[in-house]
Amino acid sequence: MERLLQTLKDPSKLSLLLSALFYVGLVSSAYVLVTLPHDLVFKGGMISTGLATLVYTKLFITLIITFGLGIFAINTTNKAKKEIVVFKEKKNEATTTTNGDTAGQSSFDTQAFTRAIKGATPDQLFQVGINHICKTLDAGQGAFYLLGDIDGKRVVEMKSAFAIPFENNEPIVYELGEGLVGQCAVTGKSMLLDELPEGYTNAIVSGLGMAAPKYILIIPVKKGEVITAVLEIATFSKPTSNNQKEAEQMAKLLAEQI
Repeated sequence: MERLLQTLKDPSKLSLLLSALFYVGLVSSAYVLVTLPHDLVFKGGMISTGLATLVYTKLFITLIITFGLGIFAINTTNKAKKEIVVFKEKKNEATTTTNGDTAGQSSFDTQAFTRAIKGATPDQLFQVGINHICKTLDAGQGAFYLLGDIDGKRVVEMKSAFAIPFENNEPIVYELGEGLVGQCAVTGKSMLLDELPEGYTNAIVSGLGMAAPKYILIIPVKKGEVITAVLEIATFSKPTSNNQKEAEQMAKLLAEQI
């Protein structure tokens, strides 16, 4: 009894049970119809089997057609359900594939960034650029440095910053090879750090409180083979390879405006 109740609660098993009962009923009905003329004559008292056959021929044909259509309808419905399931599975696979492909694509709008920096005045150029870069990459802090000469020394000097407080408005300058920014300017290789030196970044202050970035991405900017600038951004989540490509592309477009 308990097994029967469990079967009735399971839609798939219940469907199989009802289908089996239908086919049993179909076979029983067919048997009754085939033996009906005989039963009418010998058990029901009809005089002629021929008359019984003629009377019930139309009934037989009608019922056979009805049963045939019923079986066809059931099979068609089951087939349609299977096709729908297969279609949904393929659709889900296609959606997953599309999402995976989209995730690897760039969300960076080159034209919008180019319009923004070209529309800026010379004094605003680097600030507009670093603001756009940090907002696009959802960075907490950022800085853009240019290579130059001070007192006969090659240095990288910060030209613009995003969410970085300055003390006494003094310029931030590194000699080549000094600090991570200076090292990047010498080696020409990008750096992604997830273990930051103590005090390397300032806490980001917002209406939500204070928080320190967890990752630093430092990218050299080149014109041909010559390094002309360095981009440094700090983020709370690890930048993806796609984020790095976006940052390199935006920094290069910004440096081209020099």
